[in-house]
Amino acid sequence: MRISRYTVMVHCDTATDVPNDVVIVGSVNVNQGFILAGNREYPQIADDYARTFKILQSLPIDVFLGAHGNYYGMEAKYARMKAGGPNPFIDPDGYHAYLSERQRAFQAEWDKQKAAAK
Repeated sequence: MRISRYTVMVHCDTATDVPNDVVIVGSVNVNQGFILAGNREYPQIADDYARTFKILQSLPIDVFLGAHGNYYGMEAKYARMKAGGPNPFIDPDGYHAYLSERQRAFQAEWDKQKAAAK
Protein backbone atom coordinates (compact mmCIF):
# COMPACT_ATOMS: atom_id res chain seq x y z
CA MET A 1 0.00 0.00 0.00
CA ARG A 2 1.23 3.47 -0.84
CA ILE A 3 -0.05 6.60 0.74
CA SER A 4 1.55 9.76 -0.48
CA ARG A 5 3.73 11.16 2.28
CA TYR A 6 2.20 13.83 4.43
CA THR A 7 2.58 15.08 7.97
CA VAL A 8 -0.09 16.32 10.33
CA MET A 9 0.68 18.17 13.52
CA VAL A 10 -0.78 20.62 15.96
CA HIS A 11 1.30 23.73 16.52
CA CYS A 12 0.62 26.27 19.24
CA ASP A 13 1.34 29.86 18.21
CA THR A 14 3.58 31.13 21.01
CA ALA A 15 2.44 34.73 20.49
CA THR A 16 -1.25 33.96 20.91
CA ASP A 17 -1.36 30.47 22.47
CA VAL A 18 -3.75 29.52 19.67
CA PRO A 19 -3.40 25.92 18.46
CA ASN A 20 -3.28 25.41 14.70
CA ASP A 21 -3.69 22.18 12.73
CA VAL A 22 -0.75 22.02 10.35
CA VAL A 23 -0.58 19.73 7.32
CA ILE A 24 2.64 19.33 5.37
CA VAL A 25 1.80 17.73 2.04
CA GLY A 26 4.42 15.45 0.54
CA SER A 27 3.68 14.62 -3.07
CA VAL A 28 0.29 13.94 -4.58
CA ASN A 29 1.58 14.45 -8.10
CA VAL A 30 1.35 11.89 -10.89
CA ASN A 31 4.75 12.30 -12.46
CA GLN A 32 5.35 11.63 -16.12
CA GLY A 33 5.76 7.93 -16.68
CA PHE A 34 3.72 6.78 -13.66
CA ILE A 35 1.66 3.77 -14.69
CA LEU A 36 -1.74 3.99 -13.01
CA ALA A 37 -3.73 1.58 -15.18
CA GLY A 38 -2.39 -1.94 -15.53
CA ASN A 39 0.62 -1.48 -13.25
CA ARG A 40 1.90 -5.03 -12.81
CA GLU A 41 4.35 -4.16 -10.03
CA TYR A 42 1.85 -2.05 -8.09
CA PRO A 43 -1.67 -2.90 -9.25
CA GLN A 44 -3.45 -0.86 -6.54
CA ILE A 45 -1.53 2.39 -7.15
CA ALA A 46 -4.55 4.31 -8.49
CA ASP A 47 -6.72 3.13 -5.60
CA ASP A 48 -4.03 4.27 -3.15
CA TYR A 49 -3.91 7.70 -4.79
CA ALA A 50 -7.70 8.00 -4.55
CA ARG A 51 -7.59 6.99 -0.88
CA THR A 52 -4.80 9.49 -0.20
CA PHE A 53 -6.88 12.34 -1.63
CA LYS A 54 -9.86 11.28 0.48
CA ILE A 55 -7.74 11.20 3.64
CA LEU A 56 -6.04 14.53 2.95
CA GLN A 57 -9.34 16.26 2.15
CA SER A 58 -10.77 15.03 5.47
CA LEU A 59 -7.98 16.36 7.69
CA PRO A 60 -8.51 19.38 9.92
CA ILE A 61 -6.34 22.15 8.53
CA ASP A 62 -5.35 25.67 9.48
CA VAL A 63 -1.77 25.96 8.20
CA PHE A 64 -0.95 24.58 4.76
CA LEU A 65 2.68 23.71 4.06
CA GLY A 66 4.27 21.33 1.59
CA ALA A 67 7.40 19.54 0.55
CA HIS A 68 7.99 22.27 -2.03
CA GLY A 69 7.21 25.95 -1.58
CA ASN A 70 5.37 26.17 -4.89
CA TYR A 71 2.71 23.77 -3.53
CA TYR A 72 1.45 26.46 -1.16
CA GLY A 73 2.76 29.77 -2.50
CA MET A 74 5.56 30.07 0.05
CA GLU A 75 7.33 33.09 -1.41
CA ALA A 76 4.20 35.20 -1.80
CA LYS A 77 2.96 34.23 1.66
CA TYR A 78 6.33 35.03 3.21
CA ALA A 79 6.30 38.48 1.59
CA ARG A 80 2.78 39.12 2.92
CA MET A 81 3.84 37.94 6.37
CA LYS A 82 6.79 40.34 6.41
CA ALA A 83 4.42 43.19 5.50
CA GLY A 84 2.32 42.46 8.59
CA GLY A 85 -1.31 41.56 9.04
CA PRO A 86 -2.90 38.17 9.47
CA ASN A 87 -0.79 35.06 9.05
CA PRO A 88 -1.05 34.16 5.34
CA PHE A 89 0.04 30.59 6.05
CA ILE A 90 -3.31 29.98 7.71
CA ASP A 91 -4.91 28.92 4.48
CA PRO A 92 -7.41 26.05 4.60
CA ASP A 93 -9.05 27.25 1.37
CA GLY A 94 -5.70 27.18 -0.45
CA TYR A 95 -5.05 23.68 0.88
CA HIS A 96 -8.37 22.35 -0.40
CA ALA A 97 -7.96 24.15 -3.74
CA TYR A 98 -4.48 22.65 -4.19
CA LEU A 99 -5.72 19.14 -3.38
CA SER A 100 -8.73 19.51 -5.69
CA GLU A 101 -6.51 20.62 -8.57
CA ARG A 102 -4.06 17.74 -8.00
CA GLN A 103 -6.95 15.28 -7.73
CA ARG A 104 -8.38 16.49 -11.05
CA ALA A 105 -4.94 16.04 -12.66
CA PHE A 106 -4.66 12.53 -11.21
CA GLN A 107 -8.16 11.60 -12.37
CA ALA A 108 -7.53 12.94 -15.89
CA GLU A 109 -4.32 10.91 -16.21
CA TRP A 110 -5.96 7.78 -14.80
CA ASP A 111 -8.91 8.12 -17.18
CA LYS A 112 -6.53 8.65 -20.11
CA GLN A 113 -4.54 5.54 -19.21
CA LYS A 114 -7.67 3.41 -18.70
CA ALA A 115 -9.00 4.48 -22.12
CA ALA A 116 -5.67 3.70 -23.79
CA ALA A 117 -5.56 0.25 -22.19
CA LYS A 118 -8.87 -0.80 -23.80
